[in-house]
Amino acid sequence: MIDVLWIFGLLILLVFLGLPIFVSFIITSLAAMLVLDIPLSVIPVKTFGGIDSFSLMAIPFFILAGNIMMESEITEKIVNFAESLVGRLKGGRGHVSIVSSMIFAGIQGSGVADASAIGSIMIPSMIKQGYGKDYAVAIIASAATIGPIIPPSIAMIMYAYYTELSLGKLLLGGFVPGVLIGIGLMIVNAILFRRRKYDFKRPRRTLKEVLVTTYHSIGALIMPMIIVFGIVGGIFTPTESGIAAAVYGLFYGLLISKKLTLKKLGKAIVDAANTTASVMIILAVAGVFSNILTRLHFQDFVINNIVLGIADRYLATLAIMLIIIVLGCFIDPSVLIVMFGSTVHAAGVKAVLRHHVIEIT
Repeated sequence: MIDVLWIFGLLILLVFLGLPIFVSFIITSLAAMLVLDIPLSVIPVKTFGGIDSFSLMAIPFFILAGNIMMESEITEKIVNFAESLVGRLKGGRGHVSIVSSMIFAGIQGSGVADASAIGSIMIPSMIKQGYGKDYAVAIIASAATIGPIIPPSIAMIMYAYYTELSLGKLLLGGFVPGVLIGIGLMIVNAILFRRRKYDFKRPRRTLKEVLVTTYHSIGALIMPMIIVFGIVGGIFTPTESGIAAAVYGLFYGLLISKKLTLKKLGKAIVDAANTTASVMIILAVAGVFSNILTRLHFQDFVINNIVLGIADRYLATLAIMLIIIVLGCFIDPSVLIVMFGSTVHAAGVKAVLRHHVIEIT
């Protein structure tokens, strides 16, 4: 187990030193292979195998669809729609930021993109109204965490790949938790709004104004519906839903909003290619790292020492969650999925089976 510890230690050290994640994986994997005498032929085999998956094709299409919609200038329409729904409540613009992030999460599937798109509009708006700068930034950062939860979700695509779970079920399973997290954030915002003694003028919208805003925003709101109902109805596979979303994005940008020009489309494609490349190169080199952990029986260690070592399955789950939370303060989520995705999933299955065996006996 000492080998696993120094390998993880080296990886975390390289990430802390500011090296790109994929470079950290490469250096750590090479060092481990040389020390442990693992054949270097594993590198080309596992690098290619790390991205040779039909389900991973959903990633570039979801990213492209989100970029096309952004270039079609939907962010302001989403914010206006959210403003018409919750802007009149106490804590108005904080609520608007959260609801906007929830809607945008159903289009882009990335927390970073969510924070960038909504934050660029709402942070200056909240500060101008009188919110503290720290509070405005905190709301956007917190709400952006919904991005990888509500479908489409790039993180869930990666998790499904490493655990061999149904991507469609994972995407659908994220919808309700994402909404609940959003509601929870709105409750916290309402409490803190009162504690900070904010008392800003809140716009009053008539029913007619709400309906008009909804009508002008419906084109943007259809995107998440295509993804969710397409998968639920069995019309699309998750990958096909990404393609359908990209095609709809083109239709919306060119014919509905008419804000998408050929120049903007080219920019959306290039940005999507860059983002996809950054994700895929991590997945590719992570295949080598994952193979090393398998050779060192890391999965068995976690199962035997955490799942089976802790008698209570809830405490075992809590221990795993605490480890992920602590590491998540320092390490990118994509790295954590690679490091622990398949292992934690196997540990969870083992815990459930063990619980059923105990109940039967």
